[in-house]
Amino acid sequence: MNNASKLATDVEQPAKSTFSKSLFWLGSAQVLGRIVRLASSIILARLLTPEVFGQVAIILACFELICTPTRRITSAALIKMDDDSLFASLPNANRTNWIAAITAFVAMSLLSWPLAFFNQDSTLIAPMILMATSYLLLPFGMLYAAINLRANNMRRVGRAILWQTITDGILTAILALSGLGIWAIILPKVLVIFVWIAIHRYHNPLFQTESLAKPAPTKSRLAWSITRMLRFGSQVGLSDLSIALRQNIDYLLVGYFLGIEALGIYFFAFNTSLGISLGIIQSYGTALYSHLCNNKSNKRSGQARDKNEAELQKRYAHSLKLILKITIPVIALQSILAPIYLPFVYGSHWIEAGALPVFILLCLSGLVRPIGEATSQLLISIGENKLNLSFNLGFTLLLAITISICSQWGLTAVALGILVIHLIAMPTFNLYIHHFILSSRKGAKQDQLKGFSQEVHHDA
Repeated sequence: MNNASKLATDVEQPAKSTFSKSLFWLGSAQVLGRIVRLASSIILARLLTPEVFGQVAIILACFELICTPTRRITSAALIKMDDDSLFASLPNANRTNWIAAITAFVAMSLLSWPLAFFNQDSTLIAPMILMATSYLLLPFGMLYAAINLRANNMRRVGRAILWQTITDGILTAILALSGLGIWAIILPKVLVIFVWIAIHRYHNPLFQTESLAKPAPTKSRLAWSITRMLRFGSQVGLSDLSIALRQNIDYLLVGYFLGIEALGIYFFAFNTSLGISLGIIQSYGTALYSHLCNNKSNKRSGQARDKNEAELQKRYAHSLKLILKITIPVIALQSILAPIYLPFVYGSHWIEAGALPVFILLCLSGLVRPIGEATSQLLISIGENKLNLSFNLGFTLLLAITISICSQWGLTAVALGILVIHLIAMPTFNLYIHHFILSSRKGAKQDQLKGFSQEVHHDA
């Protein structure tokens, strides 16, 4: 028993070390990038009006909602494939990426017209169409990014995030000081896609994969691989869309109920309060999915599957403890120091506009957001995409109802409602997954093994 425990510990420690390194590279990239973005946000906060911030919030929310279903439409499946299936699926994955990108470009371009009419602001059309062109650039790097994630090369992924964010921040600051207004925010977000593409393509293993002389796969195997990739990718895309809807529904509803100026104040408070912590949480989600899918065992025995299941739960628990140890001190420090540094750094006019209580309440909601991110990635990794989708849609509905009711009393009430619903829903969902879903999976496997043993005994 001691030798078995020692062996399990020896296997577990490298996995923990790999995840810690992955989180370090991605998290440090996000934090360093956010520091640069902080400087540009200070300039923006002092030069731009709440109305401009409101316009930007609408454009970025629409971009995120349309982009999210396409972001992992092929990569989620490619990360889980073996080498042969990966090689066979690359051409069709590339075609799928292009179809998704063109569809997204057309959808956002067409959406700009009714959105401008609804908000009675025709100046939204041109920036939205420009922002939509970034979709057409993404396929040049999507396969390469998927290969880096599959190889757990988080140093490369983190470098792409870092330099993309730094370039975005510097360009935004320069253009804002040049007096370009809303274009100072939108134009850099399109240009930095080239940085992301260049870093992911540089010395990428995909070049080696494409040059390997392998026999062509059979038509049946190729069709099966494509079908599996699209089915899994579409399920993950819908789950990601539900998360994006959950994360952006507040912008749409605040703008609808309270107007563009109130939305600008909310957008400012949200990004300044949760900017760093959300960056870390997003990096955590990216690293966690690859970490949970990084299973080197190909054994098919029931004992091997049980060990894999136990290892997956250990990885999940360790990763969640690690991210909470990082985010809780950051969020607590932000909340405590907010009354001091918010007017000093961004200007007293944001305090006069009522941003301080909104800032603090939204910041506190970040305490439990890592739990929701971790649970979603766990469900996707074990194939429970429908449950993940149901949770996110249900939570989005609760959030929409909460915001709709609280908006009757202003922005502070909206932020308080968002805090309360997060504090209740995220831990509850996590407990439900552990006590019902994971336990039922373990029980089902034990019953299956018991039935198999009885059949063997009966045959003997």
